[in-house]
Amino acid sequence: MNSYDLSFQKTQTEFCQWIRSPTDIQLNECQQQRLQIYHELIYNNICSFIDVVYPITRSLLPESLWQELCQDFFQNAQCDSPFYNDISLQFKEYIAKSDKKYLENSPWLMELLQFEWLELYLDTMELEERKTIHRQLDEWYLNATVWILIYQYPVYQWYEGMSIAQIKIEPNAILAWRDESDQIFIKSISPIHALLIEQLNTQPLSTDTLQAILLSQLPMYSSKEYMNILDDLESKLKGFQLLG
Repeated sequence: MNSYDLSFQKTQTEFCQWIRSPTDIQLNECQQQRLQIYHELIYNNICSFIDVVYPITRSLLPESLWQELCQDFFQNAQCDSPFYNDISLQFKEYIAKSDKKYLENSPWLMELLQFEWLELYLDTMELEERKTIHRQLDEWYLNATVWILIYQYPVYQWYEGMSIAQIKIEPNAILAWRDESDQIFIKSISPIHALLIEQLNTQPLSTDTLQAILLSQLPMYSSKEYMNILDDLESKLKGFQLLG
């Protein structure tokens, strides 16, 4: 590598560092005004990606704190993709790895970020057709890929502009999926139904196998109670049009 290449790399590195974190230091052959324009364009572009994916989170946090999060991410995160979905995902992951005290003051923050990003993912993912499976008559089979999420806070019910005072711990499980007409569904389900659906999401299972799972989790229940749980699950899955 010749001296010109090394010089160019040095200039490029300094330029990128300045764009991330502007200083009063004047870079060689770079006008301060032009650098500031580059900084504002890139920063505002990245922040707009984040703002549109996490509107509820932004509305619940003080604006100064939200700007601090965005600035911290812009200056210090090592993004490896320029794509819209990836930047918003990396923002969520960067906050999750942070040791900032705002995570202590807002214990619901990561759950809300995760849920808001899930909505984007469900809206933009490419649906894969489920393979045709030759199953036994007694087997249960889901006709779509679903996501099971367990939360300490009911973040799926939150909305932009709600008050911090409305936030309370309320453990819950939700079932999320997108159908073939591109409609997104998010439904609250019981923890035991969540466990069974998670197992069904990987492969078809017989009624006997599902009962065995229930026995391992709820050994104090009777056979009749197991059947009531399965009957209720069957009714819900058929209502959601998820049971093959």
